[in-house]
Amino acid sequence: AACNHCFTAYRTHSKTNTEQNRKNYGLRPFHAHLKECKAKQNKVVNNIQSSFSTASSSKASTQPSISQFAYNKNLLNENLAAKLKDAELKFVVTGSHSFNTLENGGLLDLLQVGIEIGAKNGLVNVRDIFYGRKTIRQEAINKFELFVSSIRCLLDEPVKRHCIAATCDLWSNDIVKRSYLDFTVFWSDDNYQLHHCLLRCKHFPNETKTAINIWNEIKQIFQSFGLSFGDTPIVTDQGANMVAAFKLTDEARFPCMAHRCHTTIETAWDRLDTKNTQFSTFNTAVKDIRKYVQRSGVIQENLEKTIKSSSGTRSWRSYFNVHDSLHTSYEQLLTILRHRNQQHRLYQIDPVLLGAIADLMKSFSLIFDSLEFANVPTLQNVVPSYYMLKYYVQPNKNDLVIFAELKVELLNSLEEKYALSITELHWIASYLDPSFKNFSFIDDLEYLNKKKKAVRKGIHILATDLFDQSHSTFSSITQDTSTSADTPSSKRFKQDPFADFRQKTASPSPTVFPTKRAWTVELDRQIQIYEHFQLDSDYNNNPLSFWKNQKDTINMLSNIANSLFVIPASS
Repeated sequence: AACNHCFTAYRTHSKTNTEQNRKNYGLRPFHAHLKECKAKQNKVVNNIQSSFSTASSSKASTQPSISQFAYNKNLLNENLAAKLKDAELKFVVTGSHSFNTLENGGLLDLLQVGIEIGAKNGLVNVRDIFYGRKTIRQEAINKFELFVSSIRCLLDEPVKRHCIAATCDLWSNDIVKRSYLDFTVFWSDDNYQLHHCLLRCKHFPNETKTAINIWNEIKQIFQSFGLSFGDTPIVTDQGANMVAAFKLTDEARFPCMAHRCHTTIETAWDRLDTKNTQFSTFNTAVKDIRKYVQRSGVIQENLEKTIKSSSGTRSWRSYFNVHDSLHTSYEQLLTILRHRNQQHRLYQIDPVLLGAIADLMKSFSLIFDSLEFANVPTLQNVVPSYYMLKYYVQPNKNDLVIFAELKVELLNSLEEKYALSITELHWIASYLDPSFKNFSFIDDLEYLNKKKKAVRKGIHILATDLFDQSHSTFSSITQDTSTSADTPSSKRFKQDPFADFRQKTASPSPTVFPTKRAWTVELDRQIQIYEHFQLDSDYNNNPLSFWKNQKDTINMLSNIANSLFVIPASS
């Protein structure tokens, strides 16, 4: 039973139990509800009488209103159930849709809207009310324009505070063989929360992938969303056309460290494959068994872990997924191949070497993950990642000869491809993570002191921008105040010659230092406070959450951190 006023439904009987009996709840709960129903109390008597007269005069073909019935598929009669199944089947077959489409949330929401329209307006022909492709296309354009406007307003404040960064990438869809350019923006708010949003994903034909065309597209994005040229950090891969595009106007471009990781492994792999015949034979055998298993189809179903061929867009994880899946299912795969008289396909794959590579790549993949997160800062992980990777590839006397050679190649490639891509900004980001600030991963004391000195110098350079920004804001505020004041203050104070030396009292407005010297002294003081700060045991490895709590005590470093940690480590 359902309430005619608020549509609240009540069961009159329970479901059948194991003995096929049902408990009768009666109508007491329903009558109790009617006495307290607010919707009923708010209705005017005339409206109630009008609704009854309308219901009695309605045609028999009118669909019952939702206030009379609460349907679910278990209560549909056989004819309606068969009709619904037939309609769903026709939708799948005639429209070449997948069966999963029937469980798509968007489709179900669309059908639910149709049911609600029918409940309120009676039995209607869907072709009379359904909007066509032209109308919905225009609606999509209107929604997009509204989205652009709202995002632009949302980004205004982060742009002013220099708390915004972006990533840009060119990628290809292997299925339809089309290339796309995407542009994602990252920003933090006043509450030190990190956000990101995809601003553009556009088809980019191969013949148009020139530096000037890429930059023209990015320039349009900058102008559409009010981004600032020259001081919006952008993370991209090392593609020649992408690098050249940002050099045209000398934009602040940073390398994608996840791509650098992949290049590191790929370079080492190819070098050893060329030098060592045994390693080359091993790699060829791994590729061949992957192809054989993929084509066989039935084999995958009987394996503990299916043999992976790649990792889609995350190619740097392929080395782990391929070798780990093969190592996990090696014994099962060998048994299956023996039944097929195909065991020779595994003869060139040393299971010990396979396991060693899988374990090493597992450690690598965990580091790669730390460089790819989007909802938490990742820039601070770049430098520690280098030292962890370097630690993992250190030679061990118990290693197989081939595996030891692979480690040497990885170590050399790490220095050439990854280490050279680390910038001073990455070091500053690691320093501003309180769990990394001591650089405990550096053993050389002389080099440690050198890097800390360079980091402090870099922080002072970043603080200069904040000083200029602060004085620009302060000048505009004081100018507005002086022009808007009608009369001078009745109480006048003599200018204090020692004002710069006195401790400032707390005020709701930000402190503005009159000289850059005073600004520098205060910054050094805050650095000293930070370096002596004892980290709490409940630190969640998110530096933004730490600086949120310190924004009132060491606000200069806090502002720098808020601007810095919006830059992602990878694109």
